[in-house]
Amino acid sequence: MKNIFDYATRELSQDAFLRWLLENYDDPELKDAADDLLQEFCGINVKDIKSINSTAQWCNIDISVWITLKDDSKAALFIEDKTYSEEHNQLDNYDNHIKWCQNEYARIYKIFYKTDIVRDKEKTRIDHTKDANKWRVYSIKEIRPLFEKYIGAGNLILRQYAEHVVNVYHATENTQIPEKDGTHIDYLKWISYFEKTVIPQLSEYQDKCKFFVTKAGQYPYVYMSIEKSGYDKIVPKLEIRSRDCLPVNKQHLQRNINIRFLCYGMPEEDITQQKELMEKIKQNGHFATKGMVQNRNGKDKYYPKQIGYLDNITVKDEYAFIQKIKEYIGYYLNLMQDWK
Repeated sequence: MKNIFDYATRELSQDAFLRWLLENYDDPELKDAADDLLQEFCGINVKDIKSINSTAQWCNIDISVWITLKDDSKAALFIEDKTYSEEHNQLDNYDNHIKWCQNEYARIYKIFYKTDIVRDKEKTRIDHTKDANKWRVYSIKEIRPLFEKYIGAGNLILRQYAEHVVNVYHATENTQIPEKDGTHIDYLKWISYFEKTVIPQLSEYQDKCKFFVTKAGQYPYVYMSIEKSGYDKIVPKLEIRSRDCLPVNKQHLQRNINIRFLCYGMPEEDITQQKELMEKIKQNGHFATKGMVQNRNGKDKYYPKQIGYLDNITVKDEYAFIQKIKEYIGYYLNLMQDWK
């Protein structure tokens, strides 16, 4: 049977699962898993609980769990839930709302829950919230042991979520070039591969370039961008998309590869430089330039976001794939040497 969480990958689906699990704390098939979460997040045993109710999007917080204990004392658990998006400075605002609960709820717990890696910059933002009662961070590394034991659970939904968590964990540890692109697990594998395997092999460019890897928002691919260092503004960059790096076919090790030369979001004052760069790219000959200069809305000399790209390139194996990236970073830096 296919896993429902391979399809229900958005944060709303994970919100629903966590609320469902916690509100079913007294169900014989679920109480052990609910107890694990409550013990871990709040130090509360399900045996001491009188009732649990949860709310979605109370004051925009993903999950709010209202707990009444058998001695009639109350606790509140707040969970900010992420799949692969990052925290974007909303926690201080949430804390301002949570303070209003302190009179009624003597015990307040705050969890940042993310089924992905929490990177250092994100962790720093979370740690530097103003409230003394800090948000405790649970990345996929900490979430995995909470659920892995339930892969054999009798309840299908719990079992499938446990399998999903373990699959996500292994995807975030991937070091092999992925064979596919298109699912949530594939995207995590590509991010991990670019970060753990490709970028470390570009060490000769670490002081010359900035590297960034992410899922492309709503678009169905992961990309790695390569940008010349030393600027405090947007500059032309290279971009490699996972969907452009798939095997030619299942029988061979050959890989497709496209490396795009892009000018997204360029400031208007750099249009002259961009024009000069486009001429250099044409003369250089390493990047294809078809369609670089166009007419748009009746205006001539519209300069597109993509100003160069590889054209129908394949490489024989993974080693050649990384060597091709190195080669084109060299061309890029040479073309960008006069950029101001």
